[in-house]
Amino acid sequence: MIRIAIDGPGGAGKSSVAKAVAKELGIIYVDTGALYRTIGLYMLNNNIDTKDAEAVSSSLSKFTLDVKFVDGKQTILLDNEDVGERIRTPEASMAASNVSAIKEVRDYLLDTQRNIARSNSVIMDGRDIGTVILPYAEVKIFLTASPEARAKRRYDELVAKGHDVTYETVYNEMVERDKNDSTRDIAPCVKADDAVLLDNSNLDFDGTVAAVLKIIKKKNKKTFYMKAHKILAPIIRFFQRIHASGLENIPSDGPVMFCSNHIAARDPILIAAALNRQITFIGKKELFKIPILGWLIKKLGAIPIDRAGNDVGAIKTSVNVLKTGGALAIFPQGHRYPGVDPSETTPKNGAALIAYRSKCDIIPVFIKTKNHKYHFLGKKEIVFGQPIPYASLGLNEGGSKEYQTATSKIFGEILALASPKEASLTDNGGDAN
Repeated sequence: MIRIAIDGPGGAGKSSVAKAVAKELGIIYVDTGALYRTIGLYMLNNNIDTKDAEAVSSSLSKFTLDVKFVDGKQTILLDNEDVGERIRTPEASMAASNVSAIKEVRDYLLDTQRNIARSNSVIMDGRDIGTVILPYAEVKIFLTASPEARAKRRYDELVAKGHDVTYETVYNEMVERDKNDSTRDIAPCVKADDAVLLDNSNLDFDGTVAAVLKIIKKKNKKTFYMKAHKILAPIIRFFQRIHASGLENIPSDGPVMFCSNHIAARDPILIAAALNRQITFIGKKELFKIPILGWLIKKLGAIPIDRAGNDVGAIKTSVNVLKTGGALAIFPQGHRYPGVDPSETTPKNGAALIAYRSKCDIIPVFIKTKNHKYHFLGKKEIVFGQPIPYASLGLNEGGSKEYQTATSKIFGEILALASPKEASLTDNGGDAN
């Protein structure tokens, strides 16, 4: 599965290029700008000021908006009616720019966009796909061009469709919209730090498509994590004598959270080596300050967390990993407990909180070693349990009581993976996978 984000200002050709690339790659094209245009069209049709945030927000419950894909083609239904080309006028464009600056509108559409990407390979274009909607997209491109070049393209497009406009009008509206989109407080149109900048002022359509495909091919060869995994995982499995069971319970893609008991600092390494998909681990922030190690775990995508308090940023980042189809690993015990029976420890509610906000299933994991300690030549058995469905966690409204109940269930499932055989594990014998 691949998620491709193309951001950039209006008139850069994002939509037409994204459609062509989607067709070439055989994936779904999601025109996110069309969603905002549709909401803008509704406001225009009902004489609602698109700059009046309160009026626009209060109107969101008065219509239905559905996205359908037929043979890979997107159709947007506003109150069960196909909006067609009515959302492509200059008026609809400006209305879209205005409503897209309203937080309630963006929240209204956020899950709609992410849900499509959770279970499909997609290419999305818009203003904040790589920064907000799909921050963990495998490929991010910021497509732009000079205002003059973009205005000329938009003018030619509108004239070809029979609209009575002037180049000066289109140019002035383009400049105004650029200013609105790049300076607004909520989700401004800016390049993501890890996006590739592509200026197509001097490229025609075919040249732009070719350039985008080249970037995707280069970026999609494999992430640093998976490149390192391919080389190191077999070595780690052999020398650490890892035996993993229950791998058939692991989904090959899509959002999932792994929750494991915690014995020692090497636990993330063992779990990562046992699995054949990219895992994002949560680690204490102090680790990220250690020379070399800090650089490496950042490169591998780990999330730093301040265990001294309620780290809202780390929780939000973790939820985004799952909402964009990734896999997250967390240790509910919070700390390492070498030599201590995990049943004698008290788990924390972080996993339950993240599950509530992401609505994802959980894979319980139990690491078995002799006396809950690692021995240099000892066998490390990792058991991956059957998924715990989110619906079974009882997380209806959130809150500490529900989180505690869900945490008890999650940790109970982890402990249930321990078997009587655990006591017989010794420093001798055992297979390495």
